[in-house]
Amino acid sequence: MSQYNFEGQSDGDWEDRGDLSWSEQDWQLFLKRRENEIVKFLRLYDTCPATESQRLDWVASHMKWDAEDWSVLEPENFLEEDEISELEEDLQDQDPYTLHRHPVFVVTIGLFTQIRFLWRRHLQQLQKPVDPVISWDLSDSLCEAERHCLLGMQSMEMGDYLLCIIHFKRCLRGINLAMGKIPMIGELCDAPQALADGMRDRLFDIREVALRVMDDCRESERGDFLDGE
Repeated sequence: MSQYNFEGQSDGDWEDRGDLSWSEQDWQLFLKRRENEIVKFLRLYDTCPATESQRLDWVASHMKWDAEDWSVLEPENFLEEDEISELEEDLQDQDPYTLHRHPVFVVTIGLFTQIRFLWRRHLQQLQKPVDPVISWDLSDSLCEAERHCLLGMQSMEMGDYLLCIIHFKRCLRGINLAMGKIPMIGELCDAPQALADGMRDRLFDIREVALRVMDDCRESERGDFLDGE
């Protein structure tokens, strides 16, 4: 099993907490806490030292995901300012397990969001029109990759590992299409190299997550097959 514990978290920290009797307000607050977790991930991701060759692993250790398998770094290497209060941390511990809490969800949604932000910010700063077809094709490929990523995670949670693999293969197709548009964006839109590198790095990291999930699903499928013999 890999460090992220990609399978459905039905035991341990993700144990079912029984029937919920939450209002819409409760769920709104729950989603806000999950959004804060994505913000926390992105801040760590953006502050990862350049000397770290495995940025995802470095960030995951600071997020304390799958603590039994991770060697968590010293507190002074953590965020200088943690905006999540002790009360909010206690509330997060009491939250029911949903897909929103899965590390794969936090990583991929966070990185897709950041890629869109980088592209939008560049568009705002441009002094000339952008080729609409190129812009559309980039957005469409990102949308395809994110959609199949979400469907793959849902399939994984349902225990449909082969379906999960198929969805993540289609996610990889969207990522490859988006990567293929980056050079054209740079040439046609006077995009700085930093923008191209930033988008490419994040797409590569999403690709890394997808490959890890697929490997775990294949391992789980083999395990189920052997158990059924």
